[in-house]
Amino acid sequence: MTARLGLAAITVVLATWPSLHGNWAPVVHPTLYEVTGLHAALTVATDALHLANHLASF
Repeated sequence: MTARLGLAAITVVLATWPSLHGNWAPVVHPTLYEVTGLHAALTVATDALHLANHLASF
């Protein structure tokens, strides 16, 4: 099994489990949870960078 994240420009492989069979939810769910957290952190970092650039322009 392979988990992929489809972005506007490319598709990113998040993780690969070559021997995963059967009930895969307990293995895959933490990865999706981590990706959601990473997205939130990147959103905050992007907003902070935009704010810093805006304040620096004064």
